[in-house]
Amino acid sequence: MADFLHTFVTGSLDLLVRVFVIVVPIMVVLELFEGSRPFSALLRAWSRLVGPLGLTQETASPTLIGFLFGLAYGGGVIIRDTERHGLGRRQVFLMSVFLSMVHAIVEDGLVLVAVGASALWVFGFRTVWAIAVTAVLGAAATAFARRRRPS
Repeated sequence: MADFLHTFVTGSLDLLVRVFVIVVPIMVVLELFEGSRPFSALLRAWSRLVGPLGLTQETASPTLIGFLFGLAYGGGVIIRDTERHGLGRRQVFLMSVFLSMVHAIVEDGLVLVAVGASALWVFGFRTVWAIAVTAVLGAAATAFARRRRPS
């Protein structure tokens, strides 16, 4: 039992240190890069891509970060930007639906391609599926909300 606990504690601490070493530099770089013109241009372009899904310019940063780096870091950005921009429940819902299917697409996709998966299926299908599901659930949520509003 002591061996198990030792392995568990050392493994958990090792994972915690690895996540810290990866996430903190990303956060620092993002904070430094966030106010720059290239980042603003990237966010404008991204917001045009996700705009048809009902996502606003304020959701561009968390969805892009979650799309590229995953929910471990994207979740923190979602929480920060939700408070910073006063995002409504619909925007948070749409971000969550979209990111639940495409978070860390670059990281996960490269791993799957490295073991022989087709890049078209890994990146293309996953992205198209996320867009379709987000659009359908967004429309359903809007219809449900309209029906529940008092006349």
